[in-house]
Amino acid sequence: MIKIVGSLRQVFERSALRHPAFRRLWVTTLLSSTARWADIVVVGWLTLELTDSALMVGIVTACKMAGYLLAPLMGVAADRLDRRKLLILASVVSGLISVAMLVLLATGWLTVGYLMGLSLVSGLTWALDNPTRQAFIPDLVEPEDLTNAIAMNSVATELTVIVGPAFGGLLIPILGISGAYWLIAMIYCLDLFVLLRLRGVKQAAAKTHEPPFKSLLSGFNYAWHNHAVLVPLLIALMLNLLVAPYRYSFLPLFARYVLDAGPAGYGFLTSMAGCGALVTGLWLVSQKKSGHRGRLLVAGGLLWPFALFLFSLSTSYYLSLLLIFLAGIAQAICWTMIATLILSNTEESMRGRVMGIRTGVILSLPFGNLLAGAAAQSWGPSIALAVYTACAMLLMGLIFILMPKLRQLA
Repeated sequence: MIKIVGSLRQVFERSALRHPAFRRLWVTTLLSSTARWADIVVVGWLTLELTDSALMVGIVTACKMAGYLLAPLMGVAADRLDRRKLLILASVVSGLISVAMLVLLATGWLTVGYLMGLSLVSGLTWALDNPTRQAFIPDLVEPEDLTNAIAMNSVATELTVIVGPAFGGLLIPILGISGAYWLIAMIYCLDLFVLLRLRGVKQAAAKTHEPPFKSLLSGFNYAWHNHAVLVPLLIALMLNLLVAPYRYSFLPLFARYVLDAGPAGYGFLTSMAGCGALVTGLWLVSQKKSGHRGRLLVAGGLLWPFALFLFSLSTSYYLSLLLIFLAGIAQAICWTMIATLILSNTEESMRGRVMGIRTGVILSLPFGNLLAGAAAQSWGPSIALAVYTACAMLLMGLIFILMPKLRQLA
């Protein structure tokens, strides 16, 4: 714990935080991501209370992720429009969704249909915020601080993965669903306030005037013909389909039906994944340079589903917490190596569109959540997760064998 606190102090004293505009963006990352993770926990539990159906949990979660289908187009927008205003738009819409949930809960009109519709709109705000926020960072720091700024943004996200789910899980028994949404709405108000103070930023001008769809197609063409970009994108597609659904579709089912942990236990399970990811993030930030990114990606891609396979066999809450912690470590290795490999092997003029495509790859997650809900409904959560993770380990092993160049990527 002392080493972790020391690492946190060292990270926060890095030079990227000396830029006031970046500090404000970093604070908004903390606020918006905390609200979103709390919302995921509350929506998952609320869906179970309304329907008592594992399939409906998967469907609602899939709706929340479906907006990523438009993420590549959002990446084009982030290259052409005022990024600050786009982030403000995403924050305002997210806050209005929380207010709408409060009204529906207060009037007793809330149904699964409304929940699915609001989840779809929420997914669109995520798809807009993610590539826009990443593309905005280079406008706020000096070139020599860019790598550190990206790492700091990742650490902020992982901190909220710890705080947000536990926050949401604890709010349900203490304040109820309505009380949870009151606080989520207040967080979005703070997020909007900080974004409004983020002024005077000179955004890098777009270097192309081609039509948006032509620009989008050129981004896809670039990614398709760049092996060092394409392979990490394919791995991200597979992991989102077969492994990432554990956090959204499987954990609420295990917390309620297998581990009997309740909403607070569900929140802490999700937070343990964030703890593992944060430890990995701090370790990666402390490393000056890693020349084995491809090998780290393969190792993480095998360890992540293996830890979850063991989790599917566990009926002990405390053992399950440990296994989810290990899964979080492997998960962070995978996502960090994928992002690093893509950015380090992409031309500067293509980064906005390629990161939009990277965000859009998450489109496999809604399908994974939908299939996970259906499998859990038919076979039970334990067997369904075991099958999912076994398939992921098999596919990752095949990628390791069939694409030997992956191990040499740096």
